Amino acid sequence: MTAFAIPSSYQSILYLILTFADGLLFGVAIKKGIMSFILFIIGAVIATYVGISLPGVSASLLISKLVTFLGYLLSRAPSFAVGLPVLFLVGLAIGLWKG
Repeated sequence: MTAFAIPSSYQSILYLILTFADGLLFGVAIKKGIMSFILFIIGAVIATYVGISLPGVSASLLISKLVTFLGYLLSRAPSFAVGLPVLFLVGLAIGLWKG
């Protein structure tokens, strides 16, 4: 139990640092992706108001796809979170917060 808490080799320390950095990068990427999606939705709404539209893309279609995707993520979250180390989750949280 304490062998994992206090790593005895450089390889273990490197794995812990890389796990944290990986979570941090994932957090920043997720935050940037969410921001890009929100800006795309705002741009699509403004373009529709002005009279410009992309063929086959509407705000209601994008929102319905978003709701479907979020439902899928929520259904998969418990099985995904079981194998994640704590440092990855800490890095992910910091990346989402500060990213």
